[in-house]
Amino acid sequence: MIKRNVERINTLVGDLLGPTKSAELNLADFSVNDLLNDALIMAGDRIKLTNITIEKKYADNICKVWVDAEKIRVAFFNIIVNEIESLVPGKGVLQITTENFNKICRVIIKDNSEGMNDETRSKIFKPFFARKDNSNGLGLTNTQNIILNHKGNISLDSELGQGTTFTISLCAA
Repeated sequence: MIKRNVERINTLVGDLLGPTKSAELNLADFSVNDLLNDALIMAGDRIKLTNITIEKKYADNICKVWVDAEKIRVAFFNIIVNEIESLVPGKGVLQITTENFNKICRVIIKDNSEGMNDETRSKIFKPFFARKDNSNGLGLTNTQNIILNHKGNISLDSELGQGTTFTISLCAA
């Protein structure tokens, strides 16, 4: 766990030092479902500690995406961790759905958290914005940069009392 977090910190610092340039990507085709499973394994210790439920609703016909697998895993991991940390231990549910829609692979990550107010929603991807004391506020900024560097899209839907949903769209390979 320490080694994985050190690698993640190194990636975050590197991305912070060069946010204006496009990241160099090592592209290959991967299944979104496999990349999500890898991110869930990376977050396994947090999932166990918080005793939350993971519901996977993966499409059988999911398309392959042309991505830098390491960077996309980090992006998925950042979203998963962000949502895990917003859940009530022992009662939280994280639902991960994949869809193949008109040559677009969509990933929908939804939780049953308390949701976000308008102010938080408007700042969630801004650098150094954090809702937690132990956060540097770079995880979701980095995630957005990764998705955009892959010519993808990330959106957020959240309302107080209704939970939070992140939707990531990536072009099929």
